[in-house]
Amino acid sequence: MTKSHVLFIVCSLLILGSFAQTTPAARVHQARTSQELLAMTSEERAMLEFRAEKLCWFEQVKPGTNAPLFTLTDRNGNTVELTDAMVADFNPLLFNLPQQTVSCENLPVQTTSGNQYLLIVRSEEMMSKEWQRRQVQRSKKQSK
Repeated sequence: MTKSHVLFIVCSLLILGSFAQTTPAARVHQARTSQELLAMTSEERAMLEFRAEKLCWFEQVKPGTNAPLFTLTDRNGNTVELTDAMVADFNPLLFNLPQQTVSCENLPVQTTSGNQYLLIVRSEEMMSKEWQRRQVQRSKKQSK
């Protein structure tokens, strides 16, 4: 293999890797129109990026769990069939996700291929504390 072939392969892998997971900013652009984004303050956009990054995550369902499955809906209330690709790069800003004030929501979901997961949605209180921590970290970085 020549140097140019190796360089091409490395660059291709880097590009593919960058598409594997969408950044929080890209998720905000997926979920909001240009007009909505222009009407937002930088703080509001930062909060949406934070929600896209931290609101929820997936875990494998423990064997023997037989809880009723949660029906995922988009922001317009339409039922959405969850795919494995969606699990790998989930954008919570595109969906109606229930969020409790104090405790996490544990939502059993199933993909179109039959894989079952637990979609865990952080509580409002947890998100607020995490946001405050992030603000403190930012202010410490800016003061350095």
